[in-house]
Amino acid sequence: MATFSQFLNSFEPETKGRQFEVFVKWFLKNDPEWSTQLDQIWLWDEYPDRWGPDCGIDLVFKHKNSEIWAVQAKCYSQEYSISKKDVDTFLSESNRAGID
Repeated sequence: MATFSQFLNSFEPETKGRQFEVFVKWFLKNDPEWSTQLDQIWLWDEYPDRWGPDCGIDLVFKHKNSEIWAVQAKCYSQEYSISKKDVDTFLSESNRAGID
């Protein structure tokens, strides 16, 4: 069985971010903890209430309690520290829509 690092290294460099988003969607739907909390989950371009192109929100899910959550999936190197700049657009877009 491959390690998680080997799994990530199997992604194509040009589409690594998108492949990681698809993986996160799969993970949330199949993880024993998260799957009990999800009603529905969409990649941003599948989300029926999206208001434009991807500006930081990668996935949206509807929680079983009817709350709508925005998810940003980052696939950065282990050595990289995520900065405020990396999440600013996500925070601004999710606040714009009133998404948790």
